[in-house]
Amino acid sequence: MMLAATVVVWMPALLFALGFALVHLTGCRADEASAHPCLVAGIDIGGLLYALLMMGWLVVLLLPFMLLTLVIWLGIGLRALIGAWLS
Repeated sequence: MMLAATVVVWMPALLFALGFALVHLTGCRADEASAHPCLVAGIDIGGLLYALLMMGWLVVLLLPFMLLTLVIWLGIGLRALIGAWLS
């Protein structure tokens, strides 16, 4: 259950990072105003890049939950490490 919640909470950040990487790899223009044409192999991916970069706004809203999942996973890892060390 915790893994599924983590994936759901972190997915917008991963999609935003993918969009950011694609923008830089393709050299296309992207901003919050609107989708700009971006041809890659004859296919316009401007709308896709716009949608991926708009995930950044969801990241802003989900940041507290992202930090919470990070703290919980650190706690799980530390508990496992201490348990292995003590046994």
